[in-house]
Amino acid sequence: MGKSDWELFNCSEQHEHDYVVSLYKVADRPEVRQFLKDKCADGTIKNFTHSQVYDLIESELGLTRS
Repeated sequence: MGKSDWELFNCSEQHEHDYVVSLYKVADRPEVRQFLKDKCADGTIKNFTHSQVYDLIESELGLTRS
């Protein structure tokens, strides 16, 4: 069974970027915002769930949600 739309991170929705960025410390937010922009542009996180996006941020940037 596929993931529902509400579970998937939508690269074309700015409010979704803003929400994910808001989960991290203020000092890390520019890095997270650029990371999301880059991963959306290269298609890495296409069809990723929010959870998968958080896991990728943690593994590639070494950040945790605050």
